[in-house]
Amino acid sequence: MGTASGVANSAGEKLSCRVCAGKSLQKVLSLGSTPPANAFLKSPKDAEQFFPLELSFCNGCGFVQLANVVSPELLFRDYVYVSSTSPVFVQHFKDLSSLIIKRFSLQHGSLVVDVGSNDGILLRPFKEAGMKVLGIDPAEKIAAMATASGIETLPIFFNATAAKGLAKERGRAKVITATSVFSHVDDLDSFVSGVKELLSDDGVFVIEVYYLYELLAKNLFDTIYHEHLSYFTAKTMARLLQRLGMEMFDVGETDTHGGSLRVFAQKANGPHKVEPSVGRFTAMEDAMRLSDAKTYVEFAKKIGQNKARLKELLDGLKLMGKGIVGYGAPAKGNTLLNYFGIGPDILDYIVDDSPWKQGLYTPGTHIPVVGFGELGKRRPDYILILAWNFAEPIMKKCGGFTNFIIPVPVPQVVNSTVEEDLGSIAESIKEDAKLLEGKTVMITGGSGFIGSYIVAVIDLLNKKFLAKPCRVISLDIHITGQDSRNSLIKEIASEHISFIRHDVTFPIKIDEPVDYIISAAGVASPIYYKKFPIETIEGTIFGVKNCLELARQKNVKAVLYFSSSEIYGDPDPNFIPTPEAYKGNVSSIGERSCYDESKRIGETMCVAYFSVHKVPVKIVRPFNVYGPGMKSTDYRVIPMFLSQGLAGRELPVHDKGNQTRTFCYITDSITAFFKVLLLGRPGEVYNVGNSSEEINMLALAETINSEVFNGKAGVKLIAYPDTYPKDEPRRRCPDLSKIRKELGYEAKVSLKEGLKRAFAWLRDSSG
Repeated sequence: MGTASGVANSAGEKLSCRVCAGKSLQKVLSLGSTPPANAFLKSPKDAEQFFPLELSFCNGCGFVQLANVVSPELLFRDYVYVSSTSPVFVQHFKDLSSLIIKRFSLQHGSLVVDVGSNDGILLRPFKEAGMKVLGIDPAEKIAAMATASGIETLPIFFNATAAKGLAKERGRAKVITATSVFSHVDDLDSFVSGVKELLSDDGVFVIEVYYLYELLAKNLFDTIYHEHLSYFTAKTMARLLQRLGMEMFDVGETDTHGGSLRVFAQKANGPHKVEPSVGRFTAMEDAMRLSDAKTYVEFAKKIGQNKARLKELLDGLKLMGKGIVGYGAPAKGNTLLNYFGIGPDILDYIVDDSPWKQGLYTPGTHIPVVGFGELGKRRPDYILILAWNFAEPIMKKCGGFTNFIIPVPVPQVVNSTVEEDLGSIAESIKEDAKLLEGKTVMITGGSGFIGSYIVAVIDLLNKKFLAKPCRVISLDIHITGQDSRNSLIKEIASEHISFIRHDVTFPIKIDEPVDYIISAAGVASPIYYKKFPIETIEGTIFGVKNCLELARQKNVKAVLYFSSSEIYGDPDPNFIPTPEAYKGNVSSIGERSCYDESKRIGETMCVAYFSVHKVPVKIVRPFNVYGPGMKSTDYRVIPMFLSQGLAGRELPVHDKGNQTRTFCYITDSITAFFKVLLLGRPGEVYNVGNSSEEINMLALAETINSEVFNGKAGVKLIAYPDTYPKDEPRRRCPDLSKIRKELGYEAKVSLKEGLKRAFAWLRDSSG
């Protein structure tokens, strides 16, 4: 939980392995010399001590540890980290206490000892459940505060000698916990011997510790600092415990600190059987080459790349005159700031919610730490989230700000509006999405407006809801001139998602199994499909043909084809709202026909493959989807109005503005697309949109002028420009009876709310 309880010793180089006691240590990473990560200063002029921050790898057992040890007396006696300032941690430890009580049938009055107990965050729910509790923490001020609050806490370092005295005075414990503290201990032999001494014969030792696998996989290099002496895998943890007469009988992962191991241990030959999880974890770690020194040499190169990218991003923003601050002053943030050379010339200040840190300066970099209220006084343009493991609640708390920078696993600017929308979609489909567990989805047009949302949602589902990750293969050719980043809506760095540049008019060759195919490639903007009519036709027809051929070869579970409401053309007024059965009123030779007719033949081809080859294809006809990510260069009506108003210009309405549309916000649309993909009937067509709030374009412009620009933008009527295709449909409104009845879909976001969210993104992404 942040404070340590190791054996006090002086600083110096570690020459033997803590796990196997071997002497064959190899230095694999250096982050330079830094002050202790929690040694905050009262003044930037205060003297500081710097120590080497290097990792050593044991060639004997594969254990990774700090090469140098700083005295815990220096690190922990005057500690400033208090766990209960984080609501996320409060809930985490409530859940952990409940799990332990239920799983091991703890009786009232059972003794629970927490080593490194901080302010009593874990012991408090145990006490409320009727247990006897005892905290051990060498941070004297925090221990005194915990005791005063009703959680008795001894301000001592835990070791074998202390444990003997405690066992004699207090009796033996049914449960001993060590959460976020085991990695702080230098003399693990004495610590584990103390646990054996204090633990009852049928007792359980519960450890939560940073997981080396996650550190490597997610590039969490900033979790390396002087307090964290050890970097465990399940394999090295099991070896240590076994050598000292204990046994790991179960192991799992939690999402704290970016990914932690949760270990359940007992005395050797204890009452609990060894679970299959132990074998699974060690096998996975062997497959990931965690016992190979080369893995860590490659990791060092990855950190260097991260440093270069973040510095380039921050320096570029400063050159543009942008104000940048940090949020969160955790120990890991100080590793990053010191190694990357980020100081007060880049960050004006750092906000932290702990009063213990406010008014102080960061060690080494001397950036002032302030309270939350400072954000309102000196408003920044960007917030660098140094406490990245709390990014979601931080963005929610900073409701008036939208641009955030998250430094790991790769530096990226994220928009809180987009993050909220992605979270909303993932939450709404999390049960249906279990069908994607362990499956592979191939999507064409994966870097387009809609495609990038689908990819980003699956990435979020992988992180939060899916037991086995869903693999994504995203194909795109970027014909409309958008850049070739991994994703339009946000950058994604995941081992489960691959981005491939491919022209879908050519056959698609995928060697691995594919379970779902989404055919979303296409030119959807009227300006662009007038400019690229042949490419529009070929991209749609050959694109879906190649997807269907791949689906036939791979025997997929479903194909989702993106058609369009444009296939209805200019509907007869008697068929508005327009049902799926309406056959359309379209021209095969008009300026819009390259798009309309190619979508229609695409549907025909899908139905033919379903009829002849039994390919389980499902078709969606989206009606005017909009939202964050849709840029002004898309030339569709909502981003065009918003961008014009943002530039201080009047909103231009074509002709008399009598044309009507209904608009569907992106969260509602993407939710519907996933429902059709996973639950829709093969061979069927589904309208997707919002059937309420049909509005003409003049009224839309006036609404945007009023609701978004407070009446300051103005509205003007103009003739259709030459670049815009003729024969624009007069009305467009979907009949959603089918998707409501079959899939339970309902649009939830109102037009006014959606417009404000789309504008917030456009405003803050315009630089």
